[in-house]
Amino acid sequence: MEDFFDLEFIQNKSIQSITIYKSDKKDDDIFSAERKFAEYFFSIEGKLYESRKFVSLSSRVDTSVYEYEYNGFRLSSRTEIQGLLSFRYCYSWLNDSSFQEIKIDNKTLDTNYIHLVKVRKEEGLKKNYTCYNSVGSPMKSEWVTTNLMGKTIYKKESYARSLSFVLDSFNYKAIQLISRSKLNTIGGHKKTIWEFTYQGGYLDFIKEMKDGEIVRKFAVLYNELQLIKSIIM
Repeated sequence: MEDFFDLEFIQNKSIQSITIYKSDKKDDDIFSAERKFAEYFFSIEGKLYESRKFVSLSSRVDTSVYEYEYNGFRLSSRTEIQGLLSFRYCYSWLNDSSFQEIKIDNKTLDTNYIHLVKVRKEEGLKKNYTCYNSVGSPMKSEWVTTNLMGKTIYKKESYARSLSFVLDSFNYKAIQLISRSKLNTIGGHKKTIWEFTYQGGYLDFIKEMKDGEIVRKFAVLYNELQLIKSIIM
């Protein structure tokens, strides 16, 4: 239900598809052959209408397919096909502040669940999303705060059956994301921080830290059209 790609950017650049290849190596070794990792396909309006994920196994490659349909700019259905499993998620807005998510098993046409999500606007730029199960009991709540540019600066997610929660906060300089901090209390306290640096207005480097220690670094390289060419981890 959230933005995944920048629709306006995809449309302006006339991007029809994105294919991601992955190559790994061990220390002091050479890179393995590239293997296809994921594919994304876009409509002329820039909307994502299909994606595929590839998992390499010892004797074959498993492919998961996801298909998306829209009503205007709102997602109306999402279909997942993973081997013998196939599910369809239908979204229908009852009004501007509530919608239903219905999960259907495409093999048996059985309805697995019907969830109702109510959106409550609070003061300023805050919203509260509450998800109810088929018997009307609240299952999950999410609080989201955005800035004046429409970018998320704070998110809290909690579950009715436990005291656990996930806190996510984002720090911007103008429109550029500078840092992100995520605290996950599910199964213990885990805090992850990401720091982002830019060069010439383009994302250049990402540092990922857990408990104050750097665990990963990412470098972003671009082609002559200033589109991402590769990400080195």
